Amino acid sequence: MPHQPQAGPSQSLRTTEVDVARDWLKAAYGTSLRMRTPAPDSAFRYSRTTAGSLSLSTLALPTEYSYATDPLGAVAITHVVGGRMTRECEDDVTEAVPGDVLAISQPHLPYAGRVFSAELRAVTVPLALVQEVAGRPAGQKPRPLRFTRFTPVSPSMADQWKRTVDHVEQSVLALALAPGGAPLVVDAAARLLAATLLTAFDTDARPEPVLADTRDATSETLRRTVAFIESQPDAEIGLAGMAAAAGVTPRAVQYAFRRHLGTTPTAYLRRVRLAQAHEDLVAADPELDTVTAIAARWGFHHQGRFAAAYREAYGVPPRHTLAAS
Repeated sequence: MPHQPQAGPSQSLRTTEVDVARDWLKAAYGTSLRMRTPAPDSAFRYSRTTAGSLSLSTLALPTEYSYATDPLGAVAITHVVGGRMTRECEDDVTEAVPGDVLAISQPHLPYAGRVFSAELRAVTVPLALVQEVAGRPAGQKPRPLRFTRFTPVSPSMADQWKRTVDHVEQSVLALALAPGGAPLVVDAAARLLAATLLTAFDTDARPEPVLADTRDATSETLRRTVAFIESQPDAEIGLAGMAAAAGVTPRAVQYAFRRHLGTTPTAYLRRVRLAQAHEDLVAADPELDTVTAIAARWGFHHQGRFAAAYREAYGVPPRHTLAAS
């Protein structure tokens, strides 16, 4: 018997009925598809978790089906866990087998494909976020992002993508779905996935450097950016927002921090948030508060790294500060 999809940020479906599976896929993705009847007693399984701007899905269907769909308007990366699939976008046809990772389409173009008894893990990242992390100035109408190849630049980068997705799924989403939602953790995870995507795949997302980037990397640019960061460290701040506040390009902000502070804007933001976490630990109630919750409040989802950074800055583990509160 089919199970109804669960509501909320986590959705799942398990059914042995091909019509239910077909209708679900059409509703979830707006796809036009043809599906063969699966083997007797074999179950279609689907789960999707959304947190902030991220969507992570797992799909398993022991049959063959083909589909065609409109442009996604987002960046979707698929990892083939089992079975195989082929995907066609524009004049590119890519076949993927277990272990392969591929970008599913050019975000602005329609695509089609066939799936053969496959289990797939898919991650969708907003196109605007990928372009922001790539350094596209805020407010500038971007040209359509294009993949120059649909597979990672190397096997090691394919593995890095899988490890990053595993970390986000196993560690970050648990925090994101807990009471309070840890919005800074979700924002950091989305930016981590966007940055990993830009490293793992060849795209034309990064703007070409211009002379103004170097010219505008001044101490005044640094001052304005620092003031912006320190005025709202609890906001979901990205490089594009920093650049907009300073009135320069994202690359100029990066150059300014490197030239005048010997660090990066995001490293400085982490330093400011670490100081806020320290203040919260000092003021916390050890009976009610935890290091994990306070770290998550300030966007730190990896407890080991948070503890190491905290000890380097304050000389003791964060649990000692909490215990002494």
